[in-house]
Amino acid sequence: MNSHTRDVLKLKAAIEFGSEFAYTIKEGGLGTTLIISACELSSSREMASVIRKKAPSLWEGLRVIVTYSTADEEEEDWLYDPSLV
Repeated sequence: MNSHTRDVLKLKAAIEFGSEFAYTIKEGGLGTTLIISACELSSSREMASVIRKKAPSLWEGLRVIVTYSTADEEEEDWLYDPSLV
């Protein structure tokens, strides 16, 4: 799949499912996958739930995965401490 086709599919997904989500298309073990990310939204878990109801598991020949984040930015600081290595 070329980059133009990917861009067209991401635009179609944004029109169909909502422009507030981030869309990525990747090749995976089960084939080409559309990843819909609600990570940038303040209520990402609730929005992920909403998009899961809208988006089918297969769309335009792509598998669909919806992701969201539960971690706050403050919590990420402790994940790596170079002094502990």
